[in-house]
Amino acid sequence: MRMLIWTPLNAAELQKAMHSGNVGPAALVPVQSGTVLLPPPATRLNEAAYMTTRVRKLGGGGAALAVWNDDAALLYLFTSTLGRASMWGSREAVLALSAQAKQSGPVGLFFDRMTAGMVDLREKEKWQLDAIDKLTALYPSASRKGPLERIRDFANGRAAIPDFFREAGLHEVAQVAELTEQGRADFVLRTLEPPRAQTWPLALIVPLIVLTALVTVVLTIPAVVYYLVTALLLVVMVTLLVVLRRRLVRTKPINTVLPVIPVTQGAVPTD
Repeated sequence: MRMLIWTPLNAAELQKAMHSGNVGPAALVPVQSGTVLLPPPATRLNEAAYMTTRVRKLGGGGAALAVWNDDAALLYLFTSTLGRASMWGSREAVLALSAQAKQSGPVGLFFDRMTAGMVDLREKEKWQLDAIDKLTALYPSASRKGPLERIRDFANGRAAIPDFFREAGLHEVAQVAELTEQGRADFVLRTLEPPRAQTWPLALIVPLIVLTALVTVVLTIPAVVYYLVTALLLVVMVTLLVVLRRRLVRTKPINTVLPVIPVTQGAVPTD
């Protein structure tokens, strides 16, 4: 499975903005139309989507998130808080890719099965046209005809992501997608951590709240004190989670957590 994010922002501006905004880690690939971001291996879909929305806000424009394997593909176009999804491949292949990208457990798999009807939305013309509207808002120079034809060819999951970007006129983005499939960026991506902070503070919240309640009862402390202490514990835990999250990017060398890599070096189209 592969993931990439594309944004019209140039790599230098994006790297600085992401580092100061604590967005990442990711590898940045400069292309003529902006920047392609390659999330680290083991990045979950929700983490990649969070990174995409943060990148969109940093640039004040939009961003696209693509997830794919040999049999299926998912594409999310964000020009606002809510993105528009396009899907390619058989229903089972799409659900399998979604589960793989989300790293779903039994509950997640059950929920995906319950909401499997969402896959049928790709067949609706309004859904397809809305996706093209998102594309042209994100990249005004994009062709409408070619991408729309590829969206309507939703049963064909093979090479859907490179095909879509190429039809849209984003040839270098398509090329990066193909080169990442070949493993051209793997040596860099293996050095990056998944964009998730340690969550051990969450495991402490319930025991500490229970302990506070027991102390309150045993020592006959007024209930208002219990509520104040519980609120204080929650504030401390949230603050600790934020501090741990910042350690992922902001406190580390910018070129270590957000390296700019010439994935297309030696293979950039000359026309």
